Amino acid sequence: MDHEAGARADPDSCMHAGLSLAPRRMCHTLNAFRGEGAVVEECQGVSARQWAWAVAGLVAAGGAAVLGLLLSVFLAGLFIVSAAAAAVPLLAREQPKAFARTCLVIGTGLLAWALIGAVIGMFLFLPAALSLLVAAFVDSDNRPGAWFAVTVPLAGAFASALIVLPSDPDNEPPPYFNAALDSTSRFYDREFNERKERLRDFGATPIQVAESAGRLKLHVGMPERFQEGQSQGEPREEIDRLPGVVDVRLCTFHTCDW
Repeated sequence: MDHEAGARADPDSCMHAGLSLAPRRMCHTLNAFRGEGAVVEECQGVSARQWAWAVAGLVAAGGAAVLGLLLSVFLAGLFIVSAAAAAVPLLAREQPKAFARTCLVIGTGLLAWALIGAVIGMFLFLPAALSLLVAAFVDSDNRPGAWFAVTVPLAGAFASALIVLPSDPDNEPPPYFNAALDSTSRFYDREFNERKERLRDFGATPIQVAESAGRLKLHVGMPERFQEGQSQGEPREEIDRLPGVVDVRLCTFHTCDW
């Protein structure tokens, strides 16, 4: 005799609620009554392994943010926003498919960001990115789906290529000078600040001072075209004469003359 399959919620196993970082799983008991009769339990939700990898990604991102703040206070906003992004998948704890897809999207984004921003310390987010990518695929019963698994990495690679790969030289910004200073205290040095502003007389614009990887850097931009009688050699000589300058590099949009 054929029987219609039904589903009922099991009150003892339907929801497992723990601490705020514990996964929740929704379970349903399906009465299939196949042959002599069998009871099949089907659980839908974020598995413990999947959740653990996502939490590990958040912890790794938090650690990266702390290290980043110790290296460069001036980049605090970038480190905090990057770490906060790793928490987004945890908001989808009740929706397993959305959870897996969000892990893939955020993990891919953090991976691309870690590679693109490596020179300013964003490589610290590599462990977080890899943990989220593992979380997206570690549960064979809850993966992002073939379409997402292909398009998201391709989109991340394409976006990275647009930034990293050489572009049309005619559309690139003009080169600039990047000078390392001997101490972060130069930021408050009156003589240094007064003399760096005089670089504008030699065509320099803009002029910025920022901390990177624990060192103070002077960024001196140059115009697309110098005025008659000016050249890029003049601001270079003046930068070398600034107090506290220990190294000067001529940089383009992609590289510096190491």
